[in-house]
Amino acid sequence: MTGNVDKGTASQVKADNPLGQCCHITLSNGVEAFYLNGEFITDADPADGEPSLLPLARSIARASDCALNCYAVHEPDDEEWAWNDVVAEIEQHKRDTPDSVMPNMFRPDSPPVPRGLLTKLLALRK
Repeated sequence: MTGNVDKGTASQVKADNPLGQCCHITLSNGVEAFYLNGEFITDADPADGEPSLLPLARSIARASDCALNCYAVHEPDDEEWAWNDVVAEIEQHKRDTPDSVMPNMFRPDSPPVPRGLLTKLLALRK
């Protein structure tokens, strides 16, 4: 059984997706989000006892045979922030200074990184 696949749409999604195929975002407060093909999948707050999304993101990247782009950024100042605000900030920063924003790229076979290290380092910069 075959489905109708619009290959033009798939390539356009890649071109319009600055986060990459698989993306994990960690905020300075520890809250995490996972995006796949530019679409929000889920978020979690490990401080509330929820498991980290990083193992899930790594597993999906490994299964998809793609790199996992990881960003560690400050929590937005606005109390009513949404993940779209965080993504827009990443995109804007990438446009303004394309050489300075390089996500931490994890290949599917990369060794694990200590949990929360980037978040702690970012928190110290305030």
